[in-house]
Amino acid sequence: MKNRDIWISIVIIAVAILLLFSRLQEKGQIKIDAGGAVTTLRLSGGWLGNATISSGASPIKVSARLHRPQWMKLSIKQGGDKWQLESRGPWGDLSTIRVKNNDTTVLKLGPPFQIKTKALFTGSKVEIDFNIIGKAGEHYRNVITQNNKRAPAPKVKIIGEAGNVLASGKFEYG
Repeated sequence: MKNRDIWISIVIIAVAILLLFSRLQEKGQIKIDAGGAVTTLRLSGGWLGNATISSGASPIKVSARLHRPQWMKLSIKQGGDKWQLESRGPWGDLSTIRVKNNDTTVLKLGPPFQIKTKALFTGSKVEIDFNIIGKAGEHYRNVITQNNKRAPAPKVKIIGEAGNVLASGKFEYG
């Protein structure tokens, strides 16, 4: 009886290992649709390892499982200038990317961007900050590079209901 139990346990463990191995061999594809921008996205698969994918004409083969973004760089050429943005999250709809076996997952991210401002009141002072948010709800750092140099800080105008300029200035980095 004892010998039979050992063999049953060995068979159960062997089947479990075979199922896990076959699951790890499953592949799917990811295609990035970044509205004409060039994108590099680093994905974390937990203890199963990381993957770095780039936008392009054809989808990139990855393991069929749940992936989570870690970092993203997006480059756009416009009017002879190269603009770059970077993201480390929050990721919006990209927070979990499920890739199924023999299927292509399309990630729609990047432009058009939304710029959302937020105000912080400290006594008589008002600080205004902004967030750059992409198509999938992903947030980008508000340090933008233009031709591999930090772009000048954006300008801001506060306009009253009557259309007159109440205050103007520019954002500061740091």
